Amino acid sequence: MPEAQPSKLDAALDLVLAGGPLRGLLDVLDRHSNLPGTRPNLDFARTVGIAIASRRGKADALVRALLGCPGEYPVIVAAHALAQRALVGLDPRGAMGTLHDLADEPRHLVRMGIVSALREVLRERGEATLPELATWTDGYFHAHVVLEALADREVLDRLRGPEEVIARLDEAFTLADVSPRAAERSQGLRTLREAMPSEVAVLAARFPEVVAWVEAKTASKRPETREVVSQAITALRRGGLKNAEAARIDGLLEASKKPPRDAARIVSGTRKRSKGRR
Repeated sequence: MPEAQPSKLDAALDLVLAGGPLRGLLDVLDRHSNLPGTRPNLDFARTVGIAIASRRGKADALVRALLGCPGEYPVIVAAHALAQRALVGLDPRGAMGTLHDLADEPRHLVRMGIVSALREVLRERGEATLPELATWTDGYFHAHVVLEALADREVLDRLRGPEEVIARLDEAFTLADVSPRAAERSQGLRTLREAMPSEVAVLAARFPEVVAWVEAKTASKRPETREVVSQAITALRRGGLKNAEAARIDGLLEASKKPPRDAARIVSGTRKRSKGRR
């Protein structure tokens, strides 16, 4: 789908900033959103975000209005506007704080847009942003957004070392591992666990030290956590880890498995019988 001409976008923005109705801008966004669909137009969201950031403080109310819209795409655009405002130094702390709050988002497509926006910040600021993201890894969706944003080759190529990446990965992993049983049905926790193996594989392709991190996690005890580790080993194998190395780490996971209850009473070759079976 062709993107809107810059003059149309600028005209719609200028009208809103002059006190006109939001509807004209929303129509432009709607025409170029690729929604409904499986993937929003993230490139256009970035273009609009840059345009909004260029208006600096005059667009404060517009960003708030987009965040309050019921649709998905205006919120995605607002996320990109926040990222670009942070990059141009327009209340970067406040912009990143609002982006953090947005990350607790149950809608998949909106979360995709927030990941894209955070990647823009990481691509530009790289190492400087990673320590700040430690405050994001205390919530399930937040931690997922961080790992998903990091699991991008262009982002990773701009990072010099693995330490902060592994620190964020470890925080997210621990968050899921120590989660209360009451959170098992949480969409955020499920999303974090399900996506982590593939994210680990991408991180390991750039930083081999991640493989050693996975090996250390084979001693985990919680069944749900062990499943994450098992799936991570599978993802690493698919990502190019040598079969022998993957098998060795898988063997460590198997060796750390909790022995069955009353293992000493289980006789090899015998069949368990139910008390009620005749």
